Amino acid sequence: MSNIIAIGDIHGSAEWRNIVKENNDAMVVFLGDYLDPYGPYNRYDILNNLADIIEYKRNNMQRVVLLLGNHDLHYINYDIQICTRYNIKLAEVAGLLFNYNFNLFQYAYQINNIVFTHAGISHQWFEFDFKGDINRNIAEQLNNPTNEQLVKLFQIGSARGGGLDIKGGIFWADSSELSDPLHGFTQVVGHNRVPYIMEFKYTNDNKIIFCDCLGDGMYFKTNI
Repeated sequence: MSNIIAIGDIHGSAEWRNIVKENNDAMVVFLGDYLDPYGPYNRYDILNNLADIIEYKRNNMQRVVLLLGNHDLHYINYDIQICTRYNIKLAEVAGLLFNYNFNLFQYAYQINNIVFTHAGISHQWFEFDFKGDINRNIAEQLNNPTNEQLVKLFQIGSARGGGLDIKGGIFWADSSELSDPLHGFTQVVGHNRVPYIMEFKYTNDNKIIFCDCLGDGMYFKTNI
């Protein structure tokens, strides 16, 4: 057995350094949203923090996973919906950091029946919007979408300001849209702020664990 940890939305926080130091032999999954902090900050510190996370990945390629979040996408592609706290002063350098190192990031990660994404997967979205195959590796499908599926990944539901009766995709899904998460899987996600690690089980052998509480120094840890 080995440990795997998931670190919730970074938003400029350097707390990840202490966490990985405490878990120096664990598999580490970053759940995205590396920029756009909530409070006052020094933009050089924020960019250096992202650069250090990228370097940490480069030095630990086999045991560190960097997922992308909605607050990262708008620095990668200017056609993406801009989120709150987007900072034009960071945009050029942040875009270079993300795009130059784009091969180090991914949309999803899966180990056994545990699926990690930034915001989560509702069963309805996966089946009817994304048109995925529940019998194939979920992360592999999300990381290698067709052109039609790619659009659905970035879909914004009504709970986050998108279209009425639309389910958010893996970067935008709101907790209110995840009352029936992907059947047969445990999901580990960020995006929705919680006061502590929160786990919800449902009736279709499906479970979701919310981890966006890094501001309080909390992170998810389990054995695989």
